Amino acid sequence: MLRDGVPVDLNARYLDALALLVRNAGSLVGKDLFLGEVWKDVPVTDEALTQCIRLLRQRLGDDASRPHFIETVSKRGYRFIAEVNWREGSAPAEDSAPHTLHPSAAPSALRRVAMMAGAGTLGAGGAGLIGGLAYGFVAATPPLPGGGGAASSVFVLLWLTLAVAFVGGAGVSLGIAIAEAAGKRPWLT
Repeated sequence: MLRDGVPVDLNARYLDALALLVRNAGSLVGKDLFLGEVWKDVPVTDEALTQCIRLLRQRLGDDASRPHFIETVSKRGYRFIAEVNWREGSAPAEDSAPHTLHPSAAPSALRRVAMMAGAGTLGAGGAGLIGGLAYGFVAATPPLPGGGGAASSVFVLLWLTLAVAFVGGAGVSLGIAIAEAAGKRPWLT
């Protein structure tokens, strides 16, 4: 999504909320629809939706008291009130009217799964690196039987811990990413 030609940074859930509003432009989107479509049965408070709308307004440069994009319908929900122009490409036309939203294609589900799984794997690898160094130095502190070198103990434990961390992190993060893409409850996975 671009705003005045500049990409707008939104996390996936908030982008889903904005997409729901845009798909229903001009129509009231109630709290229940938000919770069912965006949070997909994840138990959240009303404050989560309020915070989501607040952040969307901030990213869009909108004002709740004089809205150009998102209108609040008190105690009922929200309405997207800006004109929506759907485009083939991701770049807006130069003759775009002010307050016109230009959504670009969202990343494919496969790409989102790969990105989430990759991020989880890298995070696990970082934890494995720290853990492997810590274990290696602890194991190398007492003298080794047979005169083995301390450096080799650190090296072996580091690589062993890294391998376990990468494999475990890849499995867990891939499972969570697939569950989220399928609309399931990722924390149960």
